[in-house]
Formats: sequence, structure tokens, C-alpha cells
Amino acid sequence: MSSPRLDDSGSQDPRAVAQQRLEAMVGRGQLSLSEFSDRAAKIWAATCPAELDVALSGLPPEALSPGAPAPVGGGPGYPATSPGQPGAQPPAHRPGSAITVDESEKRTSVFDTLKREGRWNLPDGYKLTSWMGDIFLDAREAVVDRPRTRVHLDLWGANARILLPPGVSVTVTGNRTLSELKVDEGKYEVSGGPHLDLEINGFMSNAKIKVLAAGEKIPKAWKWF
Repeated sequence: MSSPRLDDSGSQDPRAVAQQRLEAMVGRGQLSLSEFSDRAAKIWAATCPAELDVALSGLPPEALSPGAPAPVGGGPGYPATSPGQPGAQPPAHRPGSAITVDESEKRTSVFDTLKREGRWNLPDGYKLTSWMGDIFLDAREAVVDRPRTRVHLDLWGANARILLPPGVSVTVTGNRTLSELKVDEGKYEVSGGPHLDLEINGFMSNAKIKVLAAGEKIPKAWKWF
């Protein structure tokens, strides 16, 4: 006996309702951008209630109110947190070492590289500046705390490379002189998720934005050229 199909004849498609739940969780810092992307893709591929349930399995209960913070220490579906810093992750360190190098607060580079990758907090109004250096932002595992997040990059003879997961929409603004902007959206079906406002200002600079699912290998040609 075949499984019942999703009823999308009503006022709201159940898949749209499910994605709205994901979007709310992203805005509360309970899902990273890539986790939203992966689950949203499964939601829209679902053809029956059972498949939709699988796409939503493991999520924290909906009883959590929109204004409530995620539990300290994390849990299923929650990033690990520390008091006063929602979604914070401890800085990486070498086992057995007494020295911890934490460059997460570094916002300016001169002849060097600013890099953010892995699971990290992307706050609203995030600003980075580079003079003759490089900025590499892999935001696929980033955690935001609102549906719309502003990011500001100032590039002076510098290069910026930005990776985003499918389902994240982007608006690019800013003033660029003798500079180049390249955007590669790829071919993905997920849409309508969290939004990033990217203000990219630059002089004699280059900025590249690519949509790439988490886990996919970064093409060397895009990374270096």
C-alpha cells in the first residue's frame, strides 16, 4: 500500500510551513546556514508526510519561544554556547598545549589573511577590513541570530572569497573602484531562506562569492583564480 501524498491544496503547503520553522530556528541561532540548507532541500523533495517527518527529525521542540535563547552547552539541534555569547564555540587548541590562539576577534588584516571557517558565529553588522591581504569567509556552517544579517567588507588592494550554502539569499551593495566582483550561484533548488546583506567596498580589489553545499570540495580554480 502506497504512502499518502502531501496535501498542498490548502491555503499553505506543508513544506512551506516546515521551511518557515527552519527559518525561525536559524534566526534564533539553533541551526547553522548549512543545516538549514540540507533540511530545506529534503523538505522540498518530500512527497509524503513520512518523508517530511524525516526531514524534520531531530529538531528541538517547537515549544521554545522565539525570544528564548538556546540552552547553554547546546544539545540536539543547538550550537554549544557560553554565557553572554549565544552560539559561541571555544577557540581551537592543540591537545596538551598551554597556549590557545584565538583570532576570532581579529577584524583587520595588513598583508595577511583573515579566515573564518567551520562552525562560527556571524553577528549582525560584522565588519572586516583588509589592506593588500585576503579575506576568506566560509559561511556554510556559520550561525546567525536573525533572519537578515549585515556583513561589511572594506578591501584596499585586497581579495575576498565568500562561500555560502544553498538557500541563502544575498544582496550585494557598496562602492568598488577598479575592482571586480564575481558571483557563482551554482544550480540548487533551495530558496527563500536566511538573507545576507553584503556591503563590499574596495579599490583595486577582487571579491568572489560562490554558493556551495557544505561538504562539497572547493574548486581550486575558484579558490586561487
